[in-house]
Amino acid sequence: MTSTTDGDRPTRPPRGRPRKGAAVLSVDAIVASALDEIAEVGVHGLSVRSVARRLGVDSKSLYHYIDGKDDLLVAVADHILSTVPVPEPTGELDADLRAFARAFRRHALRHPQATSLVLTRQPRSLASLVPLEVALSLLVDAGYDPVQAVHLLRLVMATLVGTILRESEMILAGDAVDGQADRWAQALAGSGLPVVASAAPDIAVLDSDAEFEFGLDAMVRFILEDVARHRSP
Repeated sequence: MTSTTDGDRPTRPPRGRPRKGAAVLSVDAIVASALDEIAEVGVHGLSVRSVARRLGVDSKSLYHYIDGKDDLLVAVADHILSTVPVPEPTGELDADLRAFARAFRRHALRHPQATSLVLTRQPRSLASLVPLEVALSLLVDAGYDPVQAVHLLRLVMATLVGTILRESEMILAGDAVDGQADRWAQALAGSGLPVVASAAPDIAVLDSDAEFEFGLDAMVRFILEDVARHRSP
């Protein structure tokens, strides 16, 4: 018989006692440690053993709660999605799309190295489906059928996650050190490619907030114009 724990995920009942001084295990505790580990070594560097070390327990004890690394990654994706502070829809498509995207970005930037998991892992818990329900409802209520809404939402989410990953990894503009951005701009200006040279200062500098808002404007504008075309007589 299984018991139900964090995020409505069934788990095996734990056996034995944790080592003295070890963390009290739960899915939430394991996921929290996995997120810390991913922040340091990335998704590919994560292992059940490394999470167990961080928790101060034997790796075998984690298998009472998860079935392995892939199951752990699903639990991490579930956690990210289920804790998104989804804004209450207002009925204004423009405002609601922007509010959803900004809320997701703010939340995802807390765990940028793990955010790609929401695209590559299938959510399991009911709570993790709430953001999906809200976002799809915005599109369906605007006139898209469910198939179109799913395609469009996947495009939007891929764009959001892509900007978040770039934001977390690129070292340009304000994050550059020792004049790195200036040197890059000078190299571009002297490349002999006229358009690249003319855009060199802008290519060398990355303003993450401005880039996000530019992409968000483009996505929202496309959706609003597409809705208007389909609703016009």
